[in-house]
Amino acid sequence: MTPPIDPPENTDGLGDGQRTLNGPHLAGALALLGPVDPVCADVIGRLNLRVYPGEPGDRTGYVVLDVHGVSIGVKRRADDLYLHADTTDTDDRLIAFEINGGGETDHPTS
Repeated sequence: MTPPIDPPENTDGLGDGQRTLNGPHLAGALALLGPVDPVCADVIGRLNLRVYPGEPGDRTGYVVLDVHGVSIGVKRRADDLYLHADTTDTDDRLIAFEINGGGETDHPTS
């Protein structure tokens, strides 16, 4: 049987080329490598990794990591590095972030 081919149109994650690795699959794969620190195993068991194909002109695909109720997306575009943080599922009102060790910068979420 031939696997289905994802249509190119954006359908909010359904049929847009998204590939997903969920926490239980990642934790299971990691466990095959040997003993895992319990703290790492706990976090890995609850994270989700999504990968989307790059758009025309992008240098990489778009990778989204869901962990601690937050989604962090990253891709390398032709002229820049795109980072996206989505905290809509949390009650966070402020994101403190740091770039290249330059010190934290606070960014309000609303």
